[in-house]
Amino acid sequence: MSDLTLYKFGPAFGLPDPSSFVLKLETYLRMAEIDYKPVNGNVRKAPKAKLPSMKLNGQHIGDSELCIAALKQEFGEKLPQPANAKTRAQQQALRLALENHSYFLAIFYRWLTPENAALIRETFFSELGVMGGVIFKMVQRGYRRTLYGQGILRYTAAEMEALLAKDIEMMVGYLGDAPYFGGDEPQEIDCTLFGIIANIIVPEMAGPLGPLSRKEPTLVAYHNRMTKRFFPDYEATMLWPEAAG
Repeated sequence: MSDLTLYKFGPAFGLPDPSSFVLKLETYLRMAEIDYKPVNGNVRKAPKAKLPSMKLNGQHIGDSELCIAALKQEFGEKLPQPANAKTRAQQQALRLALENHSYFLAIFYRWLTPENAALIRETFFSELGVMGGVIFKMVQRGYRRTLYGQGILRYTAAEMEALLAKDIEMMVGYLGDAPYFGGDEPQEIDCTLFGIIANIIVPEMAGPLGPLSRKEPTLVAYHNRMTKRFFPDYEATMLWPEAAG
C-alpha cells in the first residue's frame, strides 16, 4: 500500500485550500479515489519552494503537474482520458491558458488590491506578529516583480478586468452545455478548472473576480456540481444557491 502525504496551505476563505494548484492536486486525488494524508506544508521545505508538494513512498515531489505524473506512474491512469488527439490538445491549451494567465490575474487581485491584501495579511501572517508583517511584504514584493515580468501589472485596472472577462468567457464557451469540462464525466482537465473556478467564485473579496464569475450560471452550476461530488465536506461554505446543481 502506498504512503501518500499532501502538503498544502490548509483551509481558508471557505475553501479546502486557497491555492488553485493545491486544490487542483487535491481534486485529482479525490477524483482518482487515492487515499492521502493532508498536512499543512512549509514552502521553504518544499522541493520547488512552493505548494502543493507531496511525499509518495518517501519521495518528496513538488509542482502539481509533476505530482500528478508521479501518481499516474504509481497508481496507473485512474481518470477517463479524451477520446482523440485534438481534444487532448484543446484541453492542454485551455489548462496552459488558465494557469499562465487567469491565475496571475487572480494573484493581482488577491495580493496587490489593498483591501484584499489586508485580508491576506490578517489571515495568513497575523499570528507571526511583527515578523509576519515583514514576511508578508517580502512575498507581496515578490509577486509584484513576477506580475510585472509576466506582464499583467503593465495593464490598467480596466484592461485587467476586460482580460478577466475574456478568460471567463473562454471557460463558459468551452464548458457549453456539458456538465463537466471533460464532457459527460469529469476528466483530468476538471482538476485544473475546478481549482481555478472555486478560487474565484467562493472567496468574498473586493474586485471583479467574484462578481464576473458568479453571474455565469453554467460556471456556478459546474462549481456546485464538482463540490457536491468531490468535496461534500465543504458544501456548507462552497455552494452557491444561484445555480441549479
